[in-house]
Amino acid sequence: MLRETAMRRIFCLVSGVCVVINAHAAFAQTDLERATARDAANHGRAAFEAGKYEKAIDYLSRAEQLVHAPPHLLYMARAQAKLGRLVAAHETYLKITRETLAPNAPKAFLSAQAAAEQEQDALDDRLPSVTVALQGATTAPEVVIQMDGTALPTAMIGIPLPADPGEHVFKASGPTITSEPVTIKLSEAAKQTVTLVLRSTGAARPVAAATPGHPAQAAVAAGAVASTAPAANTAAASEPAAESASADSSKGHGPGLLIASIASFTLGAASAGVGTYYLIKAGDTRNKSDAIYQQCVADTGGGEDSCKDTVRRDQTLALDADADHQTKLGIVGLVGGGVGLIAGVTFLIVDVNRSDKSARQSTPHVTPVFGFRSIGVVGTF
Repeated sequence: MLRETAMRRIFCLVSGVCVVINAHAAFAQTDLERATARDAANHGRAAFEAGKYEKAIDYLSRAEQLVHAPPHLLYMARAQAKLGRLVAAHETYLKITRETLAPNAPKAFLSAQAAAEQEQDALDDRLPSVTVALQGATTAPEVVIQMDGTALPTAMIGIPLPADPGEHVFKASGPTITSEPVTIKLSEAAKQTVTLVLRSTGAARPVAAATPGHPAQAAVAAGAVASTAPAANTAAASEPAAESASADSSKGHGPGLLIASIASFTLGAASAGVGTYYLIKAGDTRNKSDAIYQQCVADTGGGEDSCKDTVRRDQTLALDADADHQTKLGIVGLVGGGVGLIAGVTFLIVDVNRSDKSARQSTPHVTPVFGFRSIGVVGTF
């Protein structure tokens, strides 16, 4: 039974789904971090039960940074809701409910997700919203809407915005327009609209000065000079520029691609080495698990499912879990090595082709061509 479970986990890893979801956790979770996260989570829950919600959020956020667990997020969302931060609580609940948990996930994870789904529905009924409307010079593209001193994207104008209960200050401003600040007080579940009346400030619209280095402004300045200069001078000035551009293009492309190729080969080799190490280590760990389990079966004198020693069964499960993490790291490392090798070869081929391009244009040459299930050459003679 344990061996079948292990094979299902390995199949999940090969498919790539578990590698993507759990790669970060496998890298981040050490014994010290797990122990620290567990202690921080216990302090966070205790602070929540004591009504110290700010302290609870601090402890639980630290625990979540060390080790991801839906129960951490669940208590964070509850503390945020207690503090009236309904928007933040709503987003935290969403993180829990949108996560895809494995069928063999811990019971605490599944319970936290189920609780989050129920509590999110209740929270959504409490969440107020406000719609910002403009009146007056609404076509001014440079208008900036601020909510509590923070600029809002223009896409948010005219649609309901989720907001926390309490007072909020709105203001619109621009180079030539402004509005009086408007303060509203939102209650839970309220749907409110705030209208900002725009008026002209009387200031002239600023004209951007032509500064060197800005492409658009440089183009305008160049056009103005060209329109007043004789045609002959324009033609004469363009010839040195063309010669300079031609000279620059004949200097080559520099060692950038070659450096990228060497770096890709180096990183790919390092990644493949790390992946091989962890795959070997995973095999050793799984062998230890098998030895403990088989010894337990031999001691009881029964079949494969006759091991009743709880301690040795727990040891076997723990070693299987460690072997799974090591296998994940090994697969990620080998995939990274393959990507690095492919990138290195690609950069090298492109660098060789580009650096020899100008020379091959005037002499007979042959260029390799690679395609899907095909290889060939083209040349000039």
